[in-house]
Amino acid sequence: MPIQLLQNTKRLRRRPLLLVLVFFVLGILIAHTWKCSFPWLAGVTTIMLALAIVSIFTRRLQPLRTPFVLSICTALGALLYTNARFPAEGLYEHIEKIQHVRGIVVSYPDHGPERSRFVLKPRNAPGYLQVFYDHTRDPEYFQIHYGDELIIRAPVRAPTNREEDSFNYREYLRRRDIWGVIWIFRESQVQIVARRQGSLFLQWGYDLRQAIFAQIERHLSSKQSALLKGLLFGERGSLPKEIEESFRDAGVMHVLVASGANLGMILALLALMLSWWSFSFTKLYFLAVPVVLIYLLIVGFEVSLLRATMMFFFLTVGFFFAERGWMLKRWVDPLQSLATAALATLLFDPEALFEVSYQLSFAGTLGILVAVLYIWPRLAQRFQLASEPPREQTARHRALRGLVLFVLVSLAAQLAVAPVLAYHFHRVYLWGAVLGNLVIVPLVTVALWGGIFLLIASAFPIPFVAQMIGGLEGLLLQILILLSDFFAHLPGAVWSF
Repeated sequence: MPIQLLQNTKRLRRRPLLLVLVFFVLGILIAHTWKCSFPWLAGVTTIMLALAIVSIFTRRLQPLRTPFVLSICTALGALLYTNARFPAEGLYEHIEKIQHVRGIVVSYPDHGPERSRFVLKPRNAPGYLQVFYDHTRDPEYFQIHYGDELIIRAPVRAPTNREEDSFNYREYLRRRDIWGVIWIFRESQVQIVARRQGSLFLQWGYDLRQAIFAQIERHLSSKQSALLKGLLFGERGSLPKEIEESFRDAGVMHVLVASGANLGMILALLALMLSWWSFSFTKLYFLAVPVVLIYLLIVGFEVSLLRATMMFFFLTVGFFFAERGWMLKRWVDPLQSLATAALATLLFDPEALFEVSYQLSFAGTLGILVAVLYIWPRLAQRFQLASEPPREQTARHRALRGLVLFVLVSLAAQLAVAPVLAYHFHRVYLWGAVLGNLVIVPLVTVALWGGIFLLIASAFPIPFVAQMIGGLEGLLLQILILLSDFFAHLPGAVWSF
């Protein structure tokens, strides 16, 4: 027992950011539960900081240095959370008086078959407004783009929660600093004052996004192109509801979210292509960095993708420095990088802790890392899956090893996110989701790579190559639609309560 305790202590010292993250999250939970006042928290944080500084120079207080630092993390988490809460309640009282508004579109609009939605930053007002444009009665509607400055002649309403739905929509919007909702039903209610008024970087990313979408829609049918846009960039606005529901009920909805898995598939293809030219790690890293940044701009700053991006930079920069002896190799650790990404996200937005996307993203990644770092080595040793050097392993041995590892990772991810899904959506995915992931995820990887090759081929004046790739890609996407529908309707695949 003392040996085990010593080993755990060494692991914590090796990953100090995990401990910092735990106490920072504890502070957020305390402030969320007891609604602490900002001045009181600021005073407590100042006192704890002073005690920590004194402990550095006072020998008697040095044993208390670590508790003081962890207390500062807790107080800082509570302080930042209290300061981050947007005061939407004060705006609800005057919202009924607003009958028109002028502002700039600050999100990438989602254009669906029946309605579009986007976030508007109003002029001379704090926070944001969620706008829905219902164009079922207006077939000749015009599309609204990122950066458009609009005058909308429609009443602003406070967000409401449906009685039959346990989801707190008002609180969901408030965490995004959104205090009002606008519904538009006619083109005459919208006037475009100016174009391209947003961020230059995001405007470039949006333009590239639109150009890519146009190429996808040119070579694929409406359903197939909508699915590929979801697989590549997490864009689900044009995806038919029946397809989205099939992927959700099959337990593979995560493939339609721009996350670390999608980014990993893209980087894996890049690494595979560059390995043919024997690129070193340094060259691969410097080529991967712009790919990651461009992908982030095209998709938008989604929580799951930001987490994956921060993990990528932490690990790759860490390996880069460790190879040159500029830092200890033991600091380059996946759990340490995950803690860094989680902590950085919460420092920027403490309320993200209560977002479903944040919880799913980090829970799933944590489950995978625990399975790969701790469970897989024991399984490989127990069943002799890694008893031979990689070059001496037979094809059958490598295939079995890959299959067992893939099943383990899928199970770990499903088990890790199950409590989050059960709490928020009252759904538990059973054996159907496991089978669905085993079959669909590998095909998604192939479809995602095929989509990239389709975009590359469409950029060159060789139309027959793009048509051939588009035909194969369309067939694969259609198979994915049929498979998701099959696994979604398996008896006992999902338990709702």
